[in-house]
Amino acid sequence: MLNAKILMTTALLAAALAPGVASAAPHVDGEFPVSEQPKRLALGPDGNTWVTIGGKIAKITPAGDVTEYDPADVGSPNGIVTGPDGNLWLTQSGEVVKVPPAAPLTATKFTIAEISDPRAITVGPDGNLWTASGDQVVKIPPGDPATHTAYTVTGLAARDIASGGDGQLWVADFGDDRVVSITTGGVSKSYPVGGGVQGIAAGPGTQIAYANPSSNPQQVGRIEPGGEAQKTDVPGTDPFGITFGPDGAYWFAEFNGSKVGRMTVDGKVTALDGLSAGSGPRYVTAGPGNTLWVSLEQSNKVARISGVEAPPAEPAPPAEPAPPAGSGDEVAPVIRELAFWPKAFRVGHRAKLRFRLSEDASVRLVFERLRPAGDGAARRVGALTRHGAKGRNRVRFSGRIRRRRLAPGLYRVSATARDAAGNVSRPKRARFRIVA
Repeated sequence: MLNAKILMTTALLAAALAPGVASAAPHVDGEFPVSEQPKRLALGPDGNTWVTIGGKIAKITPAGDVTEYDPADVGSPNGIVTGPDGNLWLTQSGEVVKVPPAAPLTATKFTIAEISDPRAITVGPDGNLWTASGDQVVKIPPGDPATHTAYTVTGLAARDIASGGDGQLWVADFGDDRVVSITTGGVSKSYPVGGGVQGIAAGPGTQIAYANPSSNPQQVGRIEPGGEAQKTDVPGTDPFGITFGPDGAYWFAEFNGSKVGRMTVDGKVTALDGLSAGSGPRYVTAGPGNTLWVSLEQSNKVARISGVEAPPAEPAPPAEPAPPAGSGDEVAPVIRELAFWPKAFRVGHRAKLRFRLSEDASVRLVFERLRPAGDGAARRVGALTRHGAKGRNRVRFSGRIRRRRLAPGLYRVSATARDAAGNVSRPKRARFRIVA
């Protein structure tokens, strides 16, 4: 009888976890009620999805079980992120709040007057927390929030913030119809896009994407540092929150149609149905196990989208013999779209380094640890060599190099490709963070 109960419990547990397992195609496979209106979401260091709701926070397991917490120091939270210290960090009016995920009721708040209009919060390339509020962009050392620094950007009405692969912070500016980049030293640059921008996300390499529901027509777009915005029309969708998904594409909440849009890195847009009618998707984040999680503002629920995985790598063409000396092959291979997903992970978590190759080549990956100041100075910590095929490639990386565990901190990988004729590509670089 006892064995039967154990088998039944095991079967029920497997059934409960099954919806979170990725399948062949993205699909909505659950909507989970919360007691108040859900706001922003983040993947926690414990592998659960966390969401700010009304005056509380909620934890949602990969299987969809919801637990709500009402810490004394949490009032009306908005932004949420996993910090480099392994804690969750929230923004609320005039404050940030540190929340240990294992003991949420012990949350601690810190006064930061510049956060007059709490919005998103992110981890910057320098290892500090960053948020944008009104015309202020605020750097917050997680070890001592009282030593925060605020930078004023004239005309800014901030709505969202992201940490770019170029070592800068990027802010969605609703007030001046633009996207703004800002260095960790406070130097800003404007990218006019027209309309009031609401959402922003970092993509592969140095690409940034944004959602612009106030443009006419409504748009989503992409920007490279120093370049002009590349826009895609999505009329009538009310695009809002946006994130970079585990499939190597951007996903954005379509509030009007109760759908979730998908934009490739070259601007092609499709939409995913399956959310309840009138549910009002507002924000979206990438979760564990090739999932996305969406806050449904009008139905007080959080939705799970499963099966958000990268397409299989293109098959390698039949091997060709190396060209003889003097054959005339002088074209070097090219590496494109080099990026880690996720960009921050613990040792032991199997992250993926993604890139494209113009031809078959041997790829040399050199890993360096960056100084906390993020000034580009680096110390080499190891190297790996992998065979790459023409087209898409994925290299799994768990934070170890030949059994050596990388310490928590900010790192850079430099990739070069060498083809059969000995031609070597220009180096391509991407940053990632090992968290405690």
